[in-house]
Amino acid sequence: MKRKKFFIAFIIILALLVSYVMNLKATFANLTEKKPEPEFDNPGQRILVIVPHPDDESLGMAGVIQRAISQKIPVKVVIVTNGDSYKKAAAVYTGHVNPTPADFYKLGIQRQSESIAAMSELGLPKSDVIFLGFADGSTRFLWSDFWDNTRPRVSGGTQAAYSPYKNVYKPGIAYTGSNLENSIQEIIKSFNPTDIYYPLADDIHPDHWAVSNFVRYAITAMNLNVRQHMFLVHHPQWPVPWLLEPSKPLLPPVDMADSNTKWQIFKLRSSEIQKKELAIRKYKTQIAVMEPFLMGFIRENELFGTKPVLIIPNVEALPDFKQQGLPYTLIKIPAGGILNQEIYRSADLTELAAFCYKGNELYVGMQSLAPISKKVIYHLEMRLFYKGSIKRIDIGLVGGKLYEYKKAKNSIYNIPISNPIFNKNIVWIKMNIPNTQNLNYIFMGADSIYKNRLIDKIPWNMYKLEKK
Repeated sequence: MKRKKFFIAFIIILALLVSYVMNLKATFANLTEKKPEPEFDNPGQRILVIVPHPDDESLGMAGVIQRAISQKIPVKVVIVTNGDSYKKAAAVYTGHVNPTPADFYKLGIQRQSESIAAMSELGLPKSDVIFLGFADGSTRFLWSDFWDNTRPRVSGGTQAAYSPYKNVYKPGIAYTGSNLENSIQEIIKSFNPTDIYYPLADDIHPDHWAVSNFVRYAITAMNLNVRQHMFLVHHPQWPVPWLLEPSKPLLPPVDMADSNTKWQIFKLRSSEIQKKELAIRKYKTQIAVMEPFLMGFIRENELFGTKPVLIIPNVEALPDFKQQGLPYTLIKIPAGGILNQEIYRSADLTELAAFCYKGNELYVGMQSLAPISKKVIYHLEMRLFYKGSIKRIDIGLVGGKLYEYKKAKNSIYNIPISNPIFNKNIVWIKMNIPNTQNLNYIFMGADSIYKNRLIDKIPWNMYKLEKK
């Protein structure tokens, strides 16, 4: 048993070293970052926490939860999945190298109990923890491809298309995006929060950025006036170091300076830091496989971001699409790292730009590190928030040609769309957006796929067309 634990620890340390060596520049930058961020100390009056997995609520906001409870502020914690498809954790927990669906189910039950124990450590009763029971690792597919209730997504772990858990918000619920979105909106309506804490869309874990999208979709669809606090867990070479450093600050990754994120920190008291560590250590299935990473979140503060709505400008004349650089850039994304082969550089997205011409002609530009490649599939997805309805547009650039997808009942299909405009590592997509006079917001993101694998993404942000 000791030999097994030593081997696991050795593998974790080796992986850490390899990760840091692969991108020493980013690691060193994060280690030496000293820029202070604005502070806030009011956690809210009615706090709703929505996270993808058991443990995220403790990593991101154990201090906020403690402070709220000490001030008798109502708190509800909603956990979207049971984290049941994590193969490494399932293998260690069950002792089976190749876990079965039954093993993944057992892991899900165990991770639920760990969250209950962790929240109890912070003073939050079991009755204030809500498990939705959706499939771990599937939320991005529910967001993009399995929205309608006619075709649920089958879990890669439990192999279930309907939640097999009894102690969840809606036992037997079908794994669809619509069901997840409706559940989130029902809980928000019932609890009526003043503050919602949820993941940052820039998080590289698909469950995290997808849950972020579902929550922001709900906030926009319901026209809520709430304070939003977004937290980050998964980002390259962050946090550093992956060690227990309770006297050091948790600061934003330096490569997110142009990511449209406004940061704030929540300073923790020494007793809150100690209890946060005790809470995180309740997640025994996770401590067994990634303890150093988890310990990296026990710092003197917690870190939260907000995402202002970005304005897409209206222009009087079209730019020169052959010029160097990307005009009307709205978002810049961290790029580089270990993916240095040419094909991956073509899939490494770095910027997104957009502008509107003649009132309804929307141009969206994407830039990558290397020339746009026919071997890579590029997706551009939108949710259009109109007065009284929500529509969606899904476009794919496949083999150099544009395709429209009808992915849900509310898809807008066969909209006027022009041939893509290429300029080395830049592609522009032009489409006619209907009924722009009644359009409130455009929720938009993009990604790149190579050999059926998600390689990179442009995080979803909320946009608004500039008024003439």
